[in-house]
Amino acid sequence: MKFRLLFCHTVVCAVLFSIADAAAQVVAGTIERQRGDATRIVGGEAFPLVAQGWMFVGDTITTGRDARVIIRFNDSSTLTLGENANIDIDELVYSPAAAGNGRQALKFTQGVFQFVSGAISAANHDNVTITTRVATIGIRGTRFVAGELAVGMPPGVPHFGVQIYDGAVEVISPAGAVTLNQPGQGTFLPLTRVAAPTPVRQWTPEEAAKARAALAF
Repeated sequence: MKFRLLFCHTVVCAVLFSIADAAAQVVAGTIERQRGDATRIVGGEAFPLVAQGWMFVGDTITTGRDARVIIRFNDSSTLTLGENANIDIDELVYSPAAAGNGRQALKFTQGVFQFVSGAISAANHDNVTITTRVATIGIRGTRFVAGELAVGMPPGVPHFGVQIYDGAVEVISPAGAVTLNQPGQGTFLPLTRVAAPTPVRQWTPEEAAKARAALAF
């Protein structure tokens, strides 16, 4: 009898701790669409992503070969990831009643992505922070694509590109900054050293097509 009571007590405690851990997680958004393998990593553990599944603050999201994922955050901003991408959801604080006090922070370390801003940026764009390996991207209510691309700089030079579709973004590196505020404008930065973004120019049709293809389902 004592063994049964101890066993039941252990099970109940395990369930309660599990519920407490889940409650402690802050939901950041959901998977709107997915193709191929992708995972969310938290506390060193990896969990497969599924369509309509939740994303949490503190998650690291990774995608596999030929994978695609669209994340819709709580403020209706969206993030599309291409293959072999890696991002950290560092912060997402949002309440419809107090959007101006919301905060969003994302860190990209690999791959190609498209970001469309939502209610947090509309209320106060300074409260959205997007960082990459080579630059910080300041948004002004916008839609843009960015990431590691095979066009735009000399062959064999690993580089990072940013192109604006709508709105405006400021691309800021330790060596300089540029503002993209016309649809189709873009800039590039090398991945292997600190440098200022290249002068703003319209991307060629080939450059723009390569970026779109990296995110197409």
